[in-house]
Amino acid sequence: MRKSRLMSLIIAVSIVLLHSTAAYANLAEEQKKLEQVQQEQQRRESQLKEVQQQKNNLIKELERLNNQLNEAENQLGQVERDIEATRKELERVTKELEEAQKELEKRDDLYKQRLRAMYKNSGYGYLEVLLNAENFSDFVSRFYLVRKVAAYDISILEELKEYRDLVQAKEDEVKEKEVRMLSLRNDLRNKRDEIKTVTASRNNALAKVRNEEKELDKMLAELERTSKQITQTILSLAQKGEFIGGKFVWPAPGYNYITSDYGWRVHPIYKTRKYHAGIDIRVPWGKKIVAAGAGKVIYANTYGGYGKTVIIDHGGGITTLYAHNSSLNVKVGTVVTAGTTIALAGSTGVSTGPHLHFEVRKNGEVVNPRPWLGI
Repeated sequence: MRKSRLMSLIIAVSIVLLHSTAAYANLAEEQKKLEQVQQEQQRRESQLKEVQQQKNNLIKELERLNNQLNEAENQLGQVERDIEATRKELERVTKELEEAQKELEKRDDLYKQRLRAMYKNSGYGYLEVLLNAENFSDFVSRFYLVRKVAAYDISILEELKEYRDLVQAKEDEVKEKEVRMLSLRNDLRNKRDEIKTVTASRNNALAKVRNEEKELDKMLAELERTSKQITQTILSLAQKGEFIGGKFVWPAPGYNYITSDYGWRVHPIYKTRKYHAGIDIRVPWGKKIVAAGAGKVIYANTYGGYGKTVIIDHGGGITTLYAHNSSLNVKVGTVVTAGTTIALAGSTGVSTGPHLHFEVRKNGEVVNPRPWLGI
């Protein structure tokens, strides 16, 4: 009878040990899966940062190209207006030159007509008029009159020639200006077309980068879901027996200021309303973080946005999580007591500065850590 009881006890203990060994074997397997998922997350996050940098660079370049295009369009518009004004000016000056030429020809014809009339009526030209003077006084009078008439005719002709030459010079200047304007317009059109070509190329590149960004976001979201599922599995494999954690101690010795409490809040980085699964305690970089209670480390590695993280199993389905550390002092399987240094404070993962993010979970679900810490 005694042997039978002893055998039953041995069998029972063996079953418990086998179950425990199997549980921890499964736990190790899940932890390995989680590490692989997180490595993939880090790789994809690195790719996403590169893609986002490319996107930002392309957006900046497109803004610069858009400014250049607007400037080229404005300059082209001004040149088009200047060409139109120059052509109108050229039309006016050309018309003025034609009128000046006509007036010069008209005056020249009058001058020639006067000479012909003088010769026809008297049979003499200017010289004959002078030579037919009756006396010296008559010669002087004739000479004075002839000089006056000739000087007047010549001055009119010279004045008209000067005016015509001036208008001609103005026309040449306006034509030269039009040629320069047309050349500038062609240059601006080429520049505008070149900017449009580069802009179209950059827009295509931006569209591809944005699609790549969306795909990476989807991948990361899927990896995050997988990571959470594996973490939940790890937590579910925690010891279901008796709670061995004892009375919890403060996990950040000497630093008691809570910067963000448990519950709903506006995320300090994403600026969206999110549920805060724990409490944030302000701790300077490198200061020690301790286990809140006795238990066994079931996770000690980088965990997504949590950065370098430690999870301790306290039995009875209770686990604690310590995130954003700069370095870890324990590994999976380490048995700890309340107050054991498990990490040094930092700001790894998604964090605005050095602090400890502390969580308490019961059967994998987050609970308010305040009662557990006696606050």
